[in-house]
Amino acid sequence: MVGGKNRYELKNGDLVYSTPESLPVMENEDFSSEKILTLAKGTEVNVIEVLDNGWSYIYSSYRNGYVLSEALSNINPIQKEQDGENGVELSKAELLATLSYDMDVGEPSGLSLEQFRTILKGRTQDKNGIFDENADYFYYAEQEYGINGVFLASLAIHESGWGTSSIAVNKNNLFGYQAYDGSAYASAKQFETYSEGIDLVARVLIKYYLNEKGTSIYGGDVADGRYYTGVTIKSANKYYASDSGWASSIYNIMKNLYNDL
Repeated sequence: MVGGKNRYELKNGDLVYSTPESLPVMENEDFSSEKILTLAKGTEVNVIEVLDNGWSYIYSSYRNGYVLSEALSNINPIQKEQDGENGVELSKAELLATLSYDMDVGEPSGLSLEQFRTILKGRTQDKNGIFDENADYFYYAEQEYGINGVFLASLAIHESGWGTSSIAVNKNNLFGYQAYDGSAYASAKQFETYSEGIDLVARVLIKYYLNEKGTSIYGGDVADGRYYTGVTIKSANKYYASDSGWASSIYNIMKNLYNDL
């Protein structure tokens, strides 16, 4: 089984790596300020100062600027994938033995990169090829943030109808993220890429839904826990979705994916 959450704590002077697929570097510690450049996943970043407001002042690619501290890690996500740090690949039987409605979805599934590709690539339901093209990013999210990547993928499948919803197609938003009742399409967040949305929602779930306040999580951060009621799919249902049948739908998708290993 893969390890749990990265307990690394970001410090001044550290040499670290950008973890999202694309990380904006801002002129000030505010997304309304000018964007200086965008860093690719795995780019080396020198931390000049870690600020108390969730931002860090950094130097990278010959420029200085501000980035979100939680998007930096001491682990290079590209090298991590190349080195295969998921350890010995578990069998289908072993992985199915971990599957239950009451499983902790704030912990890794243990699927290897190839197993994520097996369950998400070449699916007839994936009419737009979105999950086929982005299967690897659910594995990366699991490795970086400690979330169950199959749960994350099942959430994306459910919310987007296998990537066919207008929000998914037009806004690269597989999760209905920020799609509020009454103005779902208009309020839904626009992402530059599907991988950007996968990365963000993984971080949001770990920080706000699946860990108690004060729990150490990725990048040396601690959980906010404002929507935490437990670690199961049903627990996440309470605040993430207004549909009371949401948890059952997500679990059934997870079960189908596990059975396709």
